[in-house]
Amino acid sequence: MKLNWMAPACLLLSGIAASAAQGADYSATLSLTSDYRFRGISQSAGDPALQGSLDAAFDNGLFVGLWGSNIDFDDDADIEVDWYAGYGAEFSEQLSWDATLYYYSYPGYDTDADYAELALNLYYGDLTLGYVHASDYFNTGETSQYLALDYSYGLSEEVALDLHAGYSFGDYWKELDIGDYRDFSVGVSTTIATLDLSLAYLFNDVDDGMEVNGGAFANDDTLLLSVSRSF
Repeated sequence: MKLNWMAPACLLLSGIAASAAQGADYSATLSLTSDYRFRGISQSAGDPALQGSLDAAFDNGLFVGLWGSNIDFDDDADIEVDWYAGYGAEFSEQLSWDATLYYYSYPGYDTDADYAELALNLYYGDLTLGYVHASDYFNTGETSQYLALDYSYGLSEEVALDLHAGYSFGDYWKELDIGDYRDFSVGVSTTIATLDLSLAYLFNDVDDGMEVNGGAFANDDTLLLSVSRSF
């Protein structure tokens, strides 16, 4: 049975209520980015996106949250709201892991595109290895998987070098004829006053015949600027 947007909302509130007695840290983030890129593909038709999140992390390792952004699929899609809940733990001071269940929803969208993903992450120092699986990606009935490797290296006390490599594969991408593809980014990040700033160059190995230069679902190389503030 297909979940509507109320179901993950209820799960999120239930998780907060059930874990409130454990103690929690609450946070919020507001961001502005020059383009909302998701695994190398624009979700905002190459235009800027305003994004925000609310999170609660509990002492017992559970965490819940929601994230939202404006989007543009060159149709009536305007908003994306993602709900998530997960659990994380440490093996040691350097090694930790977490598992997160995401529910992607598109309120007001005439197309029923809501779907769920399970993400597993392993952290070692500043290195992150991630695996994501969706059995019904974008509500198409097709599977999609994603592998990611991220590394942040401190160039100085103020500036970090951020490296990313991702690999998208599965039946969904075969059906689109785009096939498996890899996305990469190289960037720098810093904090000035209370603002977190990042500048990154994004590129991929999508075949030239499947490259979209600008507009909805653009996947061409781009320079991405983001500014965020956490509370």
